[in-house]
Amino acid sequence: MSKEFFTNLSLISSFIVIIPLLISGFKLRSLNKVQIRLVYLLLTVLLVESISNILWYQKVNNLPVYHFYTVLEFLLITAIYKKVLASLFSKLFFIIISSSFILFAVINTLFFQDLQTFNSNTTTLTGVVVIFFSLCYFYALLKEVKYSTLETNPMFWINSGFLIYFSSNLILFFMNNSLFKGITEASYILWGLHAFINIVLTLFYTIAIWVTPKKP
Repeated sequence: MSKEFFTNLSLISSFIVIIPLLISGFKLRSLNKVQIRLVYLLLTVLLVESISNILWYQKVNNLPVYHFYTVLEFLLITAIYKKVLASLFSKLFFIIISSSFILFAVINTLFFQDLQTFNSNTTTLTGVVVIFFSLCYFYALLKEVKYSTLETNPMFWINSGFLIYFSSNLILFFMNNSLFKGITEASYILWGLHAFINIVLTLFYTIAIWVTPKKP
């Protein structure tokens, strides 16, 4: 993978999130609570990617940004699942999960992976927890007595995107610091794959924003 192709793919991956955000602007009045929480996540992603790219082009280490973003991302994703998994888990469960994650992230940054290092420990933990939430959501769907049309269910698309993205990148997040000690052809290929998977995730986000859920 050439450097130019990798750069273009990374830019697309970073800013394709604008598409579902534009759609959400046109459909703002018809969005349900889950879709609105997704919009908050998309706005955060756009802000972080903009700052990260500016720092990158100025040859400034942008890894500190992701230390803070990982915590925000986890809290926003947890807020989404808190709404749809209320039948399986109490509010206290999500409070404990969120508080424990924040504590873990702080300890990891202070003692193991500082702000100048990729926070693979917290990104890996995020992946594990989100995969758990995702499987729980599918379990909750199977337990539903009434039939529901999944193609018009925004959470179905969000959950499917999360499962594909985090399960695909779990090994990459965990092994990043040991695999890549410098910019190599292998790192271009693997991070190019990550960018492609991120584009796929954003397509799932777009569908989730586009569909109009049936009122209960």
